[in-house]
Amino acid sequence: MNTTEKQNILSRRKLITTLGMACVIVPTGYAFSNQPKPNLGAPGTSGMKTIGILGGLGPQATLDLEAQIHLASQRLIPPQINSGYPPLVVGYHRRPPFVVKGDALVFPLQPDPELLALARRLGAIVDFIIIPSHGAHLVQKEIEHASGRKVLSMIDITLEEVARRKWRTVGVAGFKNAMVYIQKFNALGLVPATIDEALQHKLDAAIMRVMEGRDTAEDRAIALEVVHQLRQQNVDGIIPGCTEIPILLKENLDNTGFVHPIQLLAEAAVKQAMI
Repeated sequence: MNTTEKQNILSRRKLITTLGMACVIVPTGYAFSNQPKPNLGAPGTSGMKTIGILGGLGPQATLDLEAQIHLASQRLIPPQINSGYPPLVVGYHRRPPFVVKGDALVFPLQPDPELLALARRLGAIVDFIIIPSHGAHLVQKEIEHASGRKVLSMIDITLEEVARRKWRTVGVAGFKNAMVYIQKFNALGLVPATIDEALQHKLDAAIMRVMEGRDTAEDRAIALEVVHQLRQQNVDGIIPGCTEIPILLKENLDNTGFVHPIQLLAEAAVKQAMI
């Protein structure tokens, strides 16, 4: 790193400290210094932990998480103009979270090296990490190892809420059948209900269109069809096992028949920042 780059980083950090770091967007190629994490406190947030978002895996879902963090902060922390929010650093990873060859995933799944590089840079300046992508939690251990920070798991938080509600038969849908949840069901005594293959293909395509910012009314109808098919199986409730599904459901995502993983993660992150 040359002298100019070091000065730019120091100037950026000084500005962040002065303004209280509401949110910083970190491109994948941004180079962080290896110096100790600065004190990023500000009036109303002094002493709070810094949240790191390893995002961009679903751009719209990352924005949704940021909004949910602000809403949770407003509920849990006395607002003081533009303070009263935890320090927040957001990194956008613009590739799949796993190694791909052509258009196919490489098995066994391997974390994309650029994802781990971004996690490492985030880890240098945050206290813990959250990820607005269900599938990326399949490489949670590797992310934690690279970053040196604990990942507050959206999967575990969601399943804790399912247990709190005493659900047993649980509808779950996500990209490529949401195995990140289903693989944990047996140990928890949960019975999964899933959608058929034809509808799964339609849902996968709809999820991709949300990521691209070009979803339509047809995609929202597909999400409602998913809900209908799951409810036909007499489920106790539904996990939208992909962060794009709540974006499609919007006002149809009621609080009784669903858990909302992004919302649960946001509230848990704010509480963790306050400890």
